[in-house]
Amino acid sequence: MIKKIGILLVFILPGLLFAQNSGVIELSLREAQDYAMENNKSLRNTYTDVQISEQQIWEAISQGLPQVSATVDYTNFFNYEIEFGMGGESTTPDIDFTVLDAGDLQILTFLQEAMGTGSTTITMNNSSSAKLQLTQLIFSGQYLTVIQLAKVGKILAEKNVVKSEIDIRESVIGTYYLSLLTEKSLELIRANLDNLQQTLVQTEALLKAGMIEATDVDKINMSIIMLENTERSLLRNVELNKNIMRFQLGLDNDVDIVLTESFDDVMENMDMSNLLLGEFDPSQNINIQMMEIQEDMTQKMVDLEKWNYAPTLVGVYNYNQKLLTTDFDMNPKNLVSLSLSVPIFSSGMRKSKVEQRQLELYKMQNNKEIVTDQLVMQEKQFKFNLTTAIEQYESQKANVELAERIYKNTEFKFRNGVLSSFDLIQANASLLEAQNNYISACMELLQAKLQYDKLYNKI
Repeated sequence: MIKKIGILLVFILPGLLFAQNSGVIELSLREAQDYAMENNKSLRNTYTDVQISEQQIWEAISQGLPQVSATVDYTNFFNYEIEFGMGGESTTPDIDFTVLDAGDLQILTFLQEAMGTGSTTITMNNSSSAKLQLTQLIFSGQYLTVIQLAKVGKILAEKNVVKSEIDIRESVIGTYYLSLLTEKSLELIRANLDNLQQTLVQTEALLKAGMIEATDVDKINMSIIMLENTERSLLRNVELNKNIMRFQLGLDNDVDIVLTESFDDVMENMDMSNLLLGEFDPSQNINIQMMEIQEDMTQKMVDLEKWNYAPTLVGVYNYNQKLLTTDFDMNPKNLVSLSLSVPIFSSGMRKSKVEQRQLELYKMQNNKEIVTDQLVMQEKQFKFNLTTAIEQYESQKANVELAERIYKNTEFKFRNGVLSSFDLIQANASLLEAQNNYISACMELLQAKLQYDKLYNKI
């Protein structure tokens, strides 16, 4: 899967990388997600975890394959001498021959003939040898279980990549939506500011003509100052959102991000009638899938502890080549040995370990049921939130259209001297409030949709 993503991005991202090199990168919502899949630093760690798990599988397999080691040693005895004999100058040791049988006498006679009546001295020369050892695991139930455990670990690491990708996509989408909403708010503020500035020019002309009082001009000026402060605040929020997106995409701080989608496009392309369609299957949720893998791993740990009751058989072959040797050397060149380890009694330790793992397995199964119930409850809550958000969005959208008509009508009457500046300021404040409520409703709708889509794996 990781390779497929890499191949896909080879064709998608060249234009984006070229734009980044020039200090500007243009991104649609999908392009921003794909770029994060390739460059997000946290996501790279999860890809690395998969590679680590692959190496852990081979580590587990290699433990049951032939192990070869070689050693070379050197020993200096400093001309140490070993003396063999029947007691130095004595010709016959003090032995009670009455307690010896015929066989004992024959052995004693042989030793006397071999060593003589005196003593034999052997000088220990320096020695050196090269040893080659081959070890092979012949039977171990734990060995096979460890391999299976490592393979399940790799599957869990791959699922963690999927979960991380979903989380990163969710974060990128949320930041992209927030950036669009902030830019839309900035656009609405600037439109209101332009209207008030045009009204101010006309109001100042009416003041010169003596048709209105100076307080009318002052009130409009105050509204303009408040909108300018709001505009500056929104500009800072726009830059803050871009900084967050730079971090999510793994971009340098000096790269400027241009969003190619607009707020209006996102809202117009949203199919409200199909948002709540679909049947929820908890088993398809990534969290449940990861818990199932963890349950499998815990079951393997139970099996691993049970194999502690089984014997282990290991074969060893040693080849010892003498490089320097002494006159007295009893080490053979070739040696083969088998080691069978049979567990007999552990005072209940093995039984306790098995029961611990079984209890952990029970907890894992119980936790999976708890999470499943929570997901079902979340699905109902998210559906309720999304339904409410859709209703709020449609209501606030209608309120904005109504507030815009009221403001235009009030502005027309003010210019014709029918209404006062107070009425105009009130109408402008009502329009700003309606627009803010609309932006908030849009944000709630997008967030509710994002939560719902993530639960259904639609991100």
